[in-house]
Amino acid sequence: MNTLRWGRHSQGGLLLLVLLLASPQSLPAEENKSALAVINGRNITEADLTSANNGQLARSMNNQIYLARKQALDSFITDQLLEQEAKKRGLSREQLLQQEVNAKVSATTDAEVEQWYNANKARVGNKPLAEIKSQIASQLQNQKLQQRQQTFVRSLRKAAGVKILITPPPLNVALDGAPVRGSTTAPVTIVEFSDFQCPFCARVQPELVKVRETYKDQVKIVFKDFPLDNIHPNARKAAEASRCAGEQGKYWEYHDVLFANNDALGVPNLKKFAADLKMDPTQFNTCLDSGKYAAAVTKDTAEGAQAGVSGTPAFFINSRPISGAQPFASFQDLIDEALEAR
Repeated sequence: MNTLRWGRHSQGGLLLLVLLLASPQSLPAEENKSALAVINGRNITEADLTSANNGQLARSMNNQIYLARKQALDSFITDQLLEQEAKKRGLSREQLLQQEVNAKVSATTDAEVEQWYNANKARVGNKPLAEIKSQIASQLQNQKLQQRQQTFVRSLRKAAGVKILITPPPLNVALDGAPVRGSTTAPVTIVEFSDFQCPFCARVQPELVKVRETYKDQVKIVFKDFPLDNIHPNARKAAEASRCAGEQGKYWEYHDVLFANNDALGVPNLKKFAADLKMDPTQFNTCLDSGKYAAAVTKDTAEGAQAGVSGTPAFFINSRPISGAQPFASFQDLIDEALEAR
């Protein structure tokens, strides 16, 4: 079955060596006990990595190792559940998926294609609909199939009483003072590291709306700034502007406007958006021009880097990391796990 790839913007991927470093048996026998590499006759050890960059690389490695283990575990569980269910019904795995997934997904209509196209013209470079209609239809159909399969697998997991016992690395991020959407007493906390100019960050916002609508007081979303300065030159000032809006009690309204206009975040527009939201223009403009919140944005970015964030959007759901513009079902899986683990 075809599936979509959910993107994210990154400043640089983690070295592929992470899996090698996580597997001591892959090292030469004489270096197995302590050395990871040798530079001019000097052994490089885990301690060197832990101390480097205040442990940032080590934490990134730990997160990547956890994600790799979690992905492998989820894949194994899915395979086992599908095989068991197919055997119980006297079907092959392919027949089971045809019966429970393909047969239960309606074909994408022209109206759905046109609706998606009208909402995403800018993202596709304003190409004519006729030129990319089949591509859009295929993508939307793949999304439907993926969502239906995830729903089916989720029902199998629930019936089987699946419990995930591996735990993510601890998340050491200060949440005091950060903007929060949802009940402050919610049992599940989603920490979002994001960039207002990042298209993937904008793309995931509707999925987060579904999360809030579905889980209500069970989930709160904490927003942390992580502007990717090397590819998004307007993101940092937009992050500062959002905090200036917060001074006037309109942080989230302004947050939503920024993501809705994430390709037009120059300073004149940042000030225009504030005026459109009926903020005091003198207070807002003075705040923005002064760089009042520049240090706060830098602090968020440093905390994200320390937590292993290298691209956006990046999320931690009760410390469980998940990256990229994920569909609602991916958030749902981790939120349900977090609620079950209480």
